[in-house]
This record gives sequence, structure tokens and C-alpha cells, in this order.
Amino acid sequence: VIIGNGPAGNHAAATLRNRDKEAEITIISDECAPFYYKPRLTGYIANEIDEQRLLVNSLETYKQKDIGLRLGRKIVKIDPGSKQVFCAHMEVIPYSKLIIASGSTARLLPSMKAYAEHLKFITSYADVMAYKDRIQAAKSFFLFGGDLVGFKFLKMLNSMGKTITLMIHANAFWPFTLDDDMLDSVFTSLSKYDVSILVKDDISTIEKNTNGYTVKTLRGLEKTVDMVFSFNGLIPNIDFVQGSGINTDHGILVNEYLKTNVDDIYACGSCAQIYNPFLKTHTVSIGWANAAVQGETAAFNLLGDQHIIEYAG
Repeated sequence: VIIGNGPAGNHAAATLRNRDKEAEITIISDECAPFYYKPRLTGYIANEIDEQRLLVNSLETYKQKDIGLRLGRKIVKIDPGSKQVFCAHMEVIPYSKLIIASGSTARLLPSMKAYAEHLKFITSYADVMAYKDRIQAAKSFFLFGGDLVGFKFLKMLNSMGKTITLMIHANAFWPFTLDDDMLDSVFTSLSKYDVSILVKDDISTIEKNTNGYTVKTLRGLEKTVDMVFSFNGLIPNIDFVQGSGINTDHGILVNEYLKTNVDDIYACGSCAQIYNPFLKTHTVSIGWANAAVQGETAAFNLLGDQHIIEYAG
């Protein structure tokens, strides 16, 4: 069983199928869309690509490879003792070996919880389908944070002729902190775009009104915009692991072979915090290519190999 239908989960499934033609392989995902290119979401919003180019695998692809796919299933619990995973809708799925590739989701800063209903996020196909028409119709945007996803979103908005205000937050790249050198690099990279940049400030309040949203900052600035988006890094999707006995920190702790402290359970992709034997510490890696390599590595090691993770790029 593989939890997660992103690059890590799908590369793990493909690797398992290539090595074992008879194994029963099932991918479980809380999303309702098949495997798609997350890096292309902004292109889809801007109508630069159609839905066909957004998808990596069609439903037919899974059938051809004899890989079971259960979409719209939210995992809420893992019981390693009975080797079962439990879904929110009460379905119980047994496993002999488990790969957790549940990915990550947008991070909501604690200071922004009071305004969560006013903030929008772009991390999934569902987000895009919910906001695409509104984004195309809107004229002005306030972007709070400034992580890599946010910069790509900003570039897309700029190409669409939108009015953009970006408030760069020091914790946007959590768990990393944006220092002055990084901030200078950000300014340099954004200089070619038509965007108003705010630094060393924070949001005081966000109010919904008939014209959209009014954002007030601690330094007294007031902006009325059509939509407010938050881009403050990603956090691993590991809530369902709590209480299972699987060790976690920022992510699921695994050794250099992507194995957890529990027998027959592996983790890979951005939900995993991988031990680096050279640095002697655990780190979370991001990026499509890294996730794909980790998925393949987890599958090889689940089958009995001893591959140490090597990062792409």
C-alpha cells in the first residue's frame, strides 16, 4: 500500500511493478484527481496549457499497470500492529508493506489563523479548480509570504496583467529563515516584474468588504484587493501518523534507506525527514525530482535492496 498519489508515490508504484509483476499494489490518496504535474498548475490557471497536459497518468494508465487507485480516501490512522490503515469514511485497508508518500500542504502561520477564511492557497488541483475563474476575473492581489510556489504564482499573475502586492515574510521558506542575503537575491529576481514589494512588515488585519478584502499592516499601510493568497512554505502531511509509534519531527523520521523505526513501513517525498549519514542530521527535501528519486529508492529498499538516497539537482 502506498499513501500518496504524487511523484514519490507514483514512482514508488512504478518501480515496484517493474520489479514484481504479481504484487498487489494500491495507491491511496485524499485527492480526487489522478496523478498531475503540480509545477504546471499556474500554467493551467493562465490557460497556457489544457487539462490533458496537466495530467501525468490517466485512470486508464493505472489499469494497464494493474495498480489499484483509491481516490478521495483520507487516511486518519495507521495501526502497525494489525498492519492496517484507516480511512475517514470508516474503510479499513490491510497492508503487508507500507510506503508513506503523503506529501505536504500549505503552512498557515499561527498569527493568521484568525483570518484563515479570507486566505487562499494554491497547493493542489482542487485549489485550482476552486479559484481558477475568480483568479482570471480578479484585477488585484495581495500575496503574503513569498515561498517558491508564491514566486511562480506571482510570475503568472504578472503575465496576466494583474496588480500585485507582495509582502515578503521572513518565515516564508520554513523550516528555513530568510536572511538579508537571501532577501537581496529575492529583490534581484523580482525586479523584472511589476509588483509592489513590502518587507519588514506584517499583516495586522484582513477584512472582507463589498470590494473584496482590505489588508492593513502593522506599519499602517492599507490595501484593498480582490483576493489574498498565503505562501509561507509547506508542512508535511503527517497528522494521521500520530499515535502509531512511527517517529516524527518536522516530518516522518527515516534512516538513509527511507525506512521508519517501524518494520515494513517506509516514507519518502516531502513528508519524510531523511537521515543524512554525512551531515549526521535529518532533513526534509522538496521538489518534484527529489520526490521521484526518493519514491524509487523507497521501493527498491522495500524489496530488499540497500540504496542510499541520492538527491536530484
